[in-house]
Amino acid sequence: MTDSSYAGSPTRSLRDRLRTDWYLTRLDWHLEGLLPGRERKAALRDLRRELASDPRDTTAALFDLGAPRILARQYAEESPHRPLWSIGAVIAGLALFVYWTSFVLFTFGMLAAVDYNAPAQAHATFLFVDVEAFSSPDAVGIGWTSSWGWLMVPGGIAAISFLLGSRVWRIASGPSGTAGATA
Repeated sequence: MTDSSYAGSPTRSLRDRLRTDWYLTRLDWHLEGLLPGRERKAALRDLRRELASDPRDTTAALFDLGAPRILARQYAEESPHRPLWSIGAVIAGLALFVYWTSFVLFTFGMLAAVDYNAPAQAHATFLFVDVEAFSSPDAVGIGWTSSWGWLMVPGGIAAISFLLGSRVWRIASGPSGTAGATA
């Protein structure tokens, strides 16, 4: 499929294409909270086409567009604010990563403590999950048990961080000039 807007456009280097893609990705992140998916994709497609056919170098063209956040506000001056679902998913993933990393470090810290004082055994609780570490001349090990905490705590952390990261309260806020303007 060829597009007539690309005919006569300068050939861009890989570096310029990557800079353009990075700029449009950041713009997409900012537009996510302002425009519905179809409008956002159409705006990005049109801007990509304009940048590809711009005779100036990429640096000048991107500089003239300004910061992605400011350009996004110009695209959606009268649109209501929308939740940032992809940002919420990233925040939830990071929160789960921090939780699981903390859990593993806690568990291995217990193991190191009982191994240092071998033979020994220790029991502790990490956010409703019972953790056990033991060390003897014949064996060393760790274990954990929990009834509801094993899945509920990470699930709760993921849900809360997703809702906060995506700014879910924007669903109830009005146009950008009302309550959602400061969010």
